[in-house]
Amino acid sequence: MIRTLIFLASFIFSIPVIAAGVIEEVELSPDLAEKLGFEIVVSSEGSSTMVEVEGPKNLNDGCLPARSGNLLLDEVGNEVAVYITELPKITESPKALGYIVRGNALTLGLFIDYSCPKNRALESRRYIVTSIQAWNS
Repeated sequence: MIRTLIFLASFIFSIPVIAAGVIEEVELSPDLAEKLGFEIVVSSEGSSTMVEVEGPKNLNDGCLPARSGNLLLDEVGNEVAVYITELPKITESPKALGYIVRGNALTLGLFIDYSCPKNRALESRRYIVTSIQAWNS
Protein backbone atom coordinates (compact mmCIF):
# COMPACT_ATOMS: atom_id res chain seq x y z
CA MET A 1 0.00 0.00 0.00
CA ILE A 2 2.76 2.46 0.93
CA ARG A 3 4.62 1.65 -2.31
CA THR A 4 1.47 2.43 -4.28
CA LEU A 5 1.06 5.77 -2.50
CA ILE A 6 4.71 6.67 -3.10
CA PHE A 7 4.36 5.72 -6.76
CA LEU A 8 1.21 7.80 -7.19
CA ALA A 9 2.75 10.77 -5.36
CA SER A 10 5.86 10.68 -7.55
CA PHE A 11 3.70 10.46 -10.67
CA ILE A 12 1.52 13.41 -9.62
CA PHE A 13 4.53 15.59 -8.84
CA SER A 14 6.21 14.72 -12.14
CA ILE A 15 3.26 15.89 -14.28
CA PRO A 16 4.37 19.57 -14.32
CA VAL A 17 7.80 18.50 -15.59
CA ILE A 18 6.26 16.40 -18.35
CA ALA A 19 3.79 19.17 -19.26
CA ALA A 20 6.56 21.76 -19.60
CA GLY A 21 8.09 19.72 -22.44
CA VAL A 22 11.12 20.61 -24.49
CA ILE A 23 11.70 24.16 -25.66
CA GLU A 24 10.54 24.67 -29.26
CA GLU A 25 13.30 25.36 -31.81
CA VAL A 26 12.94 28.05 -34.44
CA GLU A 27 15.40 27.86 -37.34
CA LEU A 28 16.46 31.37 -38.33
CA SER A 29 16.56 32.36 -41.99
CA PRO A 30 17.95 35.73 -43.07
CA ASP A 31 14.41 37.15 -43.38
CA LEU A 32 13.18 35.83 -40.04
CA ALA A 33 16.39 36.88 -38.29
CA GLU A 34 15.99 40.44 -39.55
CA LYS A 35 12.29 40.54 -38.65
CA LEU A 36 12.98 39.38 -35.06
CA GLY A 37 16.04 41.60 -34.56
CA PHE A 38 18.84 39.02 -34.79
CA GLU A 39 22.14 39.84 -36.44
CA ILE A 40 24.12 36.96 -37.97
CA VAL A 41 27.69 37.52 -39.15
CA VAL A 42 29.63 34.86 -41.06
CA SER A 43 33.31 35.51 -41.80
CA SER A 44 36.47 33.64 -42.76
CA GLU A 45 39.26 33.21 -40.21
CA GLY A 46 42.11 31.42 -42.00
CA SER A 47 40.96 27.86 -42.69
CA SER A 48 37.93 28.29 -40.43
CA THR A 49 34.55 29.95 -40.64
CA MET A 50 33.44 32.13 -37.75
CA VAL A 51 29.74 32.56 -37.04
CA GLU A 52 28.34 35.11 -34.62
CA VAL A 53 24.69 35.37 -33.62
CA GLU A 54 23.51 38.44 -31.72
CA GLY A 55 19.94 38.49 -30.50
CA PRO A 56 17.58 41.17 -29.27
CA LYS A 57 17.50 42.04 -25.55
CA ASN A 58 13.81 41.07 -25.34
CA LEU A 59 11.50 39.04 -27.58
CA ASN A 60 7.74 38.59 -27.67
CA ASP A 61 6.97 41.20 -25.03
CA GLY A 62 8.94 39.96 -22.03
CA CYS A 63 10.79 36.82 -23.09
CA LEU A 64 14.41 37.29 -22.03
CA PRO A 65 17.62 35.57 -23.14
CA ALA A 66 18.42 32.72 -20.75
CA ARG A 67 21.04 30.50 -22.46
CA SER A 68 23.26 30.48 -25.50
CA GLY A 69 25.42 27.84 -27.01
CA ASN A 70 26.68 25.97 -30.00
CA LEU A 71 26.48 22.42 -31.28
CA LEU A 72 28.08 20.17 -33.84
CA LEU A 73 25.92 17.93 -36.03
CA ASP A 74 27.12 14.93 -38.04
CA GLU A 75 26.21 14.23 -41.68
CA VAL A 76 22.71 12.99 -40.78
CA GLY A 77 21.92 15.74 -38.25
CA ASN A 78 22.74 13.93 -35.00
CA GLU A 79 24.31 16.00 -32.24
CA VAL A 80 28.00 15.19 -31.79
CA ALA A 81 28.80 17.88 -29.22
CA VAL A 82 26.82 20.63 -27.48
CA TYR A 83 27.99 23.54 -25.35
CA ILE A 84 25.40 25.56 -23.39
CA THR A 85 25.99 28.48 -21.06
CA GLU A 86 23.59 30.34 -18.80
CA LEU A 87 23.41 34.03 -19.67
CA PRO A 88 23.66 36.61 -16.91
CA LYS A 89 20.76 39.03 -16.56
CA ILE A 90 22.39 42.09 -18.11
CA THR A 91 21.27 44.86 -20.43
CA GLU A 92 23.53 43.86 -23.33
CA SER A 93 22.31 41.87 -26.30
CA PRO A 94 22.95 38.11 -26.01
CA LYS A 95 25.57 36.54 -28.28
CA ALA A 96 26.66 33.11 -29.42
CA LEU A 97 29.97 32.62 -31.21
CA GLY A 98 31.46 29.58 -32.92
CA TYR A 99 34.24 28.48 -35.26
CA ILE A 100 34.40 25.46 -37.54
CA VAL A 101 37.16 24.27 -39.87
CA ARG A 102 36.00 24.37 -43.47
CA GLY A 103 35.90 21.15 -45.47
CA ASN A 104 34.78 18.72 -42.77
CA ALA A 105 31.52 16.79 -42.60
CA LEU A 106 30.23 18.46 -39.42
CA THR A 107 27.68 21.27 -39.27
CA LEU A 108 28.00 24.08 -36.73
CA GLY A 109 24.86 25.38 -35.06
CA LEU A 110 24.51 28.38 -32.75
CA PHE A 111 21.50 29.24 -30.63
CA ILE A 112 20.03 31.60 -28.07
CA ASP A 113 17.21 30.46 -25.78
CA TYR A 114 14.55 32.98 -24.75
CA SER A 115 12.65 32.20 -21.58
CA CYS A 116 9.18 33.70 -21.13
CA PRO A 117 7.49 34.51 -17.80
CA LYS A 118 5.98 31.53 -15.94
CA ASN A 119 2.43 32.18 -17.12
CA ARG A 120 3.73 32.10 -20.73
CA ALA A 121 6.44 29.44 -20.31
CA LEU A 122 5.18 27.50 -23.35
CA GLU A 123 6.08 30.53 -25.51
CA SER A 124 9.80 30.09 -24.68
CA ARG A 125 11.87 29.39 -27.81
CA ARG A 126 15.34 28.38 -28.95
CA TYR A 127 16.38 30.46 -31.96
CA ILE A 128 18.99 28.52 -33.90
CA VAL A 129 21.19 28.92 -36.97
CA THR A 130 22.46 25.65 -38.46
CA SER A 131 22.73 26.57 -42.13
CA ILE A 132 25.11 29.43 -42.81
CA GLN A 133 24.86 29.11 -46.61
CA ALA A 134 22.18 31.83 -46.75
CA TRP A 135 24.51 34.30 -45.02
CA ASN A 136 27.51 33.51 -47.27
CA SER A 137 26.05 35.26 -50.31
